[in-house]
Amino acid sequence: MPEDTGCMVTNPSFYQGAYLFPQGGGRARAYIAYPAHSVQRLQGEEDIPRFIEESVRAGAPGEFYQRVKPCGPLASFEAADTWVEHPYRNGIALIGDAAASNDPSWAQGLSLTLRDVRILRDELLSSDDWNTAGHNYARKHDFHYGVIHQVTLSMRGLFLETGPDADACRAKALPLIGQDMTRIPDHVFGGPDLPWDSAVRRRFFGEEHFTTSG
Repeated sequence: MPEDTGCMVTNPSFYQGAYLFPQGGGRARAYIAYPAHSVQRLQGEEDIPRFIEESVRAGAPGEFYQRVKPCGPLASFEAADTWVEHPYRNGIALIGDAAASNDPSWAQGLSLTLRDVRILRDELLSSDDWNTAGHNYARKHDFHYGVIHQVTLSMRGLFLETGPDADACRAKALPLIGQDMTRIPDHVFGGPDLPWDSAVRRRFFGEEHFTTSG
């Protein structure tokens, strides 16, 4: 595959996604996201052929995997969202995955952890009342994690969900996105300070020209 281009494909027919990111020197990091109920767990070097098969099934170009050699472990992990509401109590603040773990398919874990550390540091430095600082940190954490969670949940719904309703949603949204890529929320790269409200969400799903009545 090209050394300067990543590959990210999704196949909602199977609720699967395949991702490859060049690392230089002919190496790449490869991932696949799949429902636990539909694919037997991929684990260990003996499952490399099945990993490639499922990646191609998801839509990744087969030629990217020709003559590949594994240079690291193959392991599978649950990708469920988990979080703690208001991660501060009695002098103890939770940060990173201990406070909230977004679906790792969207690669937000390290960014969320670093943001937690920065916000907690700033709050502790700004006040001698560390209890107040802890609660301020928790409120800000709930906001920024909440934004990322809602954005990635919406993106998962559009690009991976299966079924007639999801298909109808894609039939409406994807042609518009093809004409204007700015319809895709940039929060995964730009961070949770970007606007995320009903107008942004409706534009992503191509609903801004549709009204409902009841």
